[in-house]
Amino acid sequence: STPTTYEVARGVATITLNSPENRNAFSQALLQSLMADLQAALGDGTVRVVVLTNAGTTFSAGADLKEDHRSLGPGALTFGDIVAAIDASPKPVVGRIAGHAAGGGAVLAAACDIAVAADTARIGITEVRLGIAPVPVAAMMAHRLGRRQLFEAFLAADMMPAARAVELGLLNVAVPADKLDATVAHYVDALVKGAPEALGTTKAALQAMVDGGVPAARAYAAGNPVSFRGAEAAEGVAAFLAKRSPAWVPQD
Repeated sequence: STPTTYEVARGVATITLNSPENRNAFSQALLQSLMADLQAALGDGTVRVVVLTNAGTTFSAGADLKEDHRSLGPGALTFGDIVAAIDASPKPVVGRIAGHAAGGGAVLAAACDIAVAADTARIGITEVRLGIAPVPVAAMMAHRLGRRQLFEAFLAADMMPAARAVELGLLNVAVPADKLDATVAHYVDALVKGAPEALGTTKAALQAMVDGGVPAARAYAAGNPVSFRGAEAAEGVAAFLAKRSPAWVPQD
């Protein structure tokens, strides 16, 4: 079987981490397969939303500690490359976290634009317990969480219940396993109602504002005024006035 699987239906690309025998650890094979799937979704004009999920009981155990990282070639990927690709994606990425997420796996879940977990899942950034100072990982998370939340997540390094991960801001919501699909569908249905260009522009703006602090946020906003002149705005307003769905909402 392939390390990830990829399918598209009704404007949604679903990428599944599919190495349960390895607890979906970030082997080079899985990272390469995952990146190829993300690029496929970005290159497919019919795809509006990407859902990232897992087979098996573990979303991802994080780094593949059995792999000899010194033997990897110059073209090797890191999970940081995956996080960067999710951040850069103008298409929203929804995490369907159907299992435990540890170390880099927890950060991958947190990096999704919206993350929904089964309440049976446990989430933890556990590197310090392995004697590893996860400084590059911290750089990916420092602007996503508040100070107290960061210190608890990185220093206590607990595999915490998904509900606590929600409280810290690592996830959006934790729901009973039998409600996971319906909750993911709720967010996907909400996201496909957004216009593609407006979603991408807004995501990029939010990142610039969150990552750069208030002065950068104001400077970014000053250079990117609201536009009611674009084709999307014209279609969105016309659809609203006509009480119909805009053209970008997938039809059955």
